[in-house]
Amino acid sequence: MKFGINCWSFPKTFPIEEALKAAKEIGYDGYEVGLALDDLEHFGKDEFKIKFKTIKETSESIGVEIPSVATGLFWHFNPITDRENALKVIRAECEVASLVGAELILAVPGVGVPSLAYEKHFEKASEFVREASKIAEEYGVKIGLENVWNRVFAGPLEFKQLLDEINCENVGAYFDVGNTIPHSLPEHWIRVLRDKILQVHVKDFNLVELKFGIPLSGSVNWGEVRKALEEVKYDGYILPEVPPYLADPVKAAEDSFTSLKKIFG
Repeated sequence: MKFGINCWSFPKTFPIEEALKAAKEIGYDGYEVGLALDDLEHFGKDEFKIKFKTIKETSESIGVEIPSVATGLFWHFNPITDRENALKVIRAECEVASLVGAELILAVPGVGVPSLAYEKHFEKASEFVREASKIAEEYGVKIGLENVWNRVFAGPLEFKQLLDEINCENVGAYFDVGNTIPHSLPEHWIRVLRDKILQVHVKDFNLVELKFGIPLSGSVNWGEVRKALEEVKYDGYILPEVPPYLADPVKAAEDSFTSLKKIFG
């Protein structure tokens, strides 16, 4: 397994060049870049290409890989109800991936809405992801669907059912360990999804305080998580996706790396 760090583990005001240097100094192999709303607004313009080409040049000069592209924009453009704009996000992510040399983009398959029958969410999400798959194929990248608190596809069997219905070779799961708590257990997800897991986000969730945190700070059974990942022979990236501390821009990333070394060796 390789250790990477998600861009949101550093403050938004922290320059990405400094974040890449910090990731290297801490010991991470990779850095996951993000696509923000202002990036989407500049999509197709020179500044968009310049920004991400510069990120690639910086990462290469430092010696940090960029395995993937993440975004939170599917909360703004729900694939279930706003497919057209959600597909624009997919294309922008794919463009970023091509500019920085990433092989995977993160997507949320949709957010549950009360006006739509639960079963219809599977149909709408499948249609969206199949279209997204065609776009990703143009760029030669894969799509990892992340399990999130989205009021739908909340269990491992349902998530696997969704992936089976989509049935695209370049689509799998972007598995988030902490997002399974409190409604399910991450080790169950891993053993159900198995080789459908393309990449892994890690964070903890404290069932007493009801908040996320760095690995080993909450209620996740990390011994079982490691055991399950070893059973399914997962050997890809593991990336903390944790909020930064208020008083120090890199300490959360440092503490997460220490936890990863303790959990996974």
